[in-house]
Amino acid sequence: MLENLSLSTIAAMLDTLPVDLTYMDEKDRIVWFSGHRIFNRPPEIIGRDVRECHKESSWPAIDTMIADFKSGASDLVEHFTDKSDGRKIRIRYMAVRDASGGYLGMVEMADDITSVRPSEPV
Repeated sequence: MLENLSLSTIAAMLDTLPVDLTYMDEKDRIVWFSGHRIFNRPPEIIGRDVRECHKESSWPAIDTMIADFKSGASDLVEHFTDKSDGRKIRIRYMAVRDASGGYLGMVEMADDITSVRPSEPV
């Protein structure tokens, strides 16, 4: 069905989503990010290794996640962080696979969950 959409329409749809999206290819390079930003990222990050956008202390965890995605051991990693302005952020890393299950890269999706309230019984 994507053939019914232009590239500009797909880009506009992705920029409309209230999440911060970043796509890294199978070589761990950042190749795209959405217009909605939670984390400031300059255009210069395009082409960089994903590790270069994180603290060196987090590289072992990133390496483990990427290895698990590439091997098929995992497809999702989720964690939470608090920003200095008080916002609570959920970050999900998801493996992107082709129809045969081959690894194409990963999407990082960050969303502001500060105002999300737990479900109440009905």
